[in-house]
Amino acid sequence: MVLVYDADCGVCQASVAWVKERDRRGIFELVGNDVPDLPPGVSREETGHTVIVLDGARKLVRAEAVARILGELPGWAAAGAVLRAPGIRRVANWAYDRFARNRHRVSAALGMRACAVPGRKS
Repeated sequence: MVLVYDADCGVCQASVAWVKERDRRGIFELVGNDVPDLPPGVSREETGHTVIVLDGARKLVRAEAVARILGELPGWAAAGAVLRAPGIRRVANWAYDRFARNRHRVSAALGMRACAVPGRKS
């Protein structure tokens, strides 16, 4: 299973490190969007606003991708199942989108590496 993430986002990097530490079975191939060639079916533009999980022929994004990731990690399957619930999934996608729009600022505020912090409007 392939997990594609924004390699220029500190929170994203920390999240991927968290997954890697817990992926004891080696299920995930972790691919930053800074590689020259992204996996087929993944555009560089979309990696700037969502995590992507490629599970065979399925392409999962936003809360659905997070739910799939959690479902594969020991001790986190219940959290993944909760994220898949219809009402929860809607709220989780809304929250994911809000966070994604501000991920570089959040990374910088937390003192994490964030190279592409958008300029502030004067």
